[in-house]
Amino acid sequence: MLSIVLNRHDFRENDQMVSLYTKERGKVAVLAKGIKKITSKNSASLMPFSLLEADILPGKEVERLTRAQTIKIFPEIINNFEKISLAQYAIRLADEFILLHEKDENIFNLLLSFLDFINSAKEINSLSLATGFIFKLWHCLGFSVDSIWLKSDWPEINNFDEDCKKVYEDACVYAETHSGRKVARFIIL
Repeated sequence: MLSIVLNRHDFRENDQMVSLYTKERGKVAVLAKGIKKITSKNSASLMPFSLLEADILPGKEVERLTRAQTIKIFPEIINNFEKISLAQYAIRLADEFILLHEKDENIFNLLLSFLDFINSAKEINSLSLATGFIFKLWHCLGFSVDSIWLKSDWPEINNFDEDCKKVYEDACVYAETHSGRKVARFIIL
């Protein structure tokens, strides 16, 4: 199934739990057995925020990843500190606030379009894009406000001229109010 890697964390000596957002099933958590072994065939395919084709089988307690084949790795993100920071921020928000097994093709498309844009953009306005991502993600999660941020595409949001600090803080407060949870702040170095 078509998937975007959200997160990986260690589980036992050679295994990892991997959080994926799939087009077909929404967010899933799968066990990648032996992924930390040097002989693992799937390890290279599970880079954070890569697009891949994943085969998942049911397990006794948790689903298992049996195969992962990379489709796209977004090389311009990986090679740019500002881009990788922004991509990690967006993916972290998605992983923290999207519930397991809540399929929404709009969320998959949002994540993919965001990563595609960051990858292809010559320059990025990180704070503006982070603000737009929050508004668009919360809209996909069922909370919306009539806003230029929702009506604009990524190139338009990237070119917003205004000072985004206040709007970004308002977006975080909006997200916290509607989720009941603290939202991590994006830090620009």
